[in-house]
Amino acid sequence: MKKIDTLDELIATVKKTDNIPTLPKVLSKISKEIDNDNFSIKNIGELMSHDVSLSARILRIVNSPFYGFPQRIYSINHAIMLLGFNVLKSIIISTTVFTAMKKTMAGLSEHSLFCAFTAKHIAASINAKKINNIDSDNMFSAGLLHDIGKIIIAATFKEDFKKIIEIADKSEKPLADIEYDILNISHDYLGYMLIKEWNLPSSIYLPIKYHHNVNLADDFKIESAILNLANFLTLALGIGFSGVTYLEKINRDTLKILDIDIYFIKSIIEEIYSYKDELYIFD
Repeated sequence: MKKIDTLDELIATVKKTDNIPTLPKVLSKISKEIDNDNFSIKNIGELMSHDVSLSARILRIVNSPFYGFPQRIYSINHAIMLLGFNVLKSIIISTTVFTAMKKTMAGLSEHSLFCAFTAKHIAASINAKKINNIDSDNMFSAGLLHDIGKIIIAATFKEDFKKIIEIADKSEKPLADIEYDILNISHDYLGYMLIKEWNLPSSIYLPIKYHHNVNLADDFKIESAILNLANFLTLALGIGFSGVTYLEKINRDTLKILDIDIYFIKSIIEEIYSYKDELYIFD
C-alpha cells in the first residue's frame, strides 16, 4: 500500500473519484433558492415535491419521537419551517450518502442517525443546564454527517479501506489513527473538507473536524465536545456499526469542556436509549 505523501495529492485523488457522493441536484436548486433574498418556503416545498421519497423522509423525521411535536405534521412546507434549512440540507445530503453507506459498511447509517439525535438531545440538555446558545439542530446535522469521511475513504481507496477495517477489528487502536497511519489523513478531516465544500456552516463542519480531538478546537469547542460525547455513547450502546469494535475511554477533555459528570451521562443514556427503535426513518 502506498501512503499518500501530501494533502494536495490526496485532495486531487479524491476529486477525480467518480464514486464520491455529489451534491444532489435538488439540494443545489434549494440552496440557490435559499440564497435568494426573496426566497419562499413555498418554492422550496415545490422543489422538494419532485422527490417523493425525500419528502416522505422529511415528514418521517419531523413526526418522529425525536422531535416530539404535539401534533402530526402533514405539510412539507410546515416541516421545512420546523426543521430549518441546515437540517434540511443535511437530510438531503444524507439521503445520497446513506445509500453509499449501506453498500460500504452495514450499520453506518444507523450509527450516524442515532449519533445525530443523541447530539441534538445533549445540546438541548446542555442549554437547559446552564446559559448556552448551542444550536441543537446544527448538532443534529453534525451528528448525521460526522462519519461521511469514511465513505470518501471507502470510495477512493478501496483496498486501503479494507485493510483499515481489518486492522481495526484486530487492534485496540482508534480508527482515525489507523487511517492516518495508512493514508496520512483520517475520516474526520476528510468529512470536514467535504461539508465545508457543500457550504454548510462552520458550526457543523468544525465539530466534524474535531470530534476525535476536541482539545484542538478553537472555535465551537463545546459543539465539538457534544459530538464527541454523542459518538462515544452511540458506540458504547452498540448502535449500528462505525468500523470499530474497540471502545476508547470517555474523553476527559469532553467532560471538562461540557462541565458534566457521570450522573449527567447516565441521565442522557436513559433518555436516548429508546431512540434505537426509531432508526427505520431512513429505510
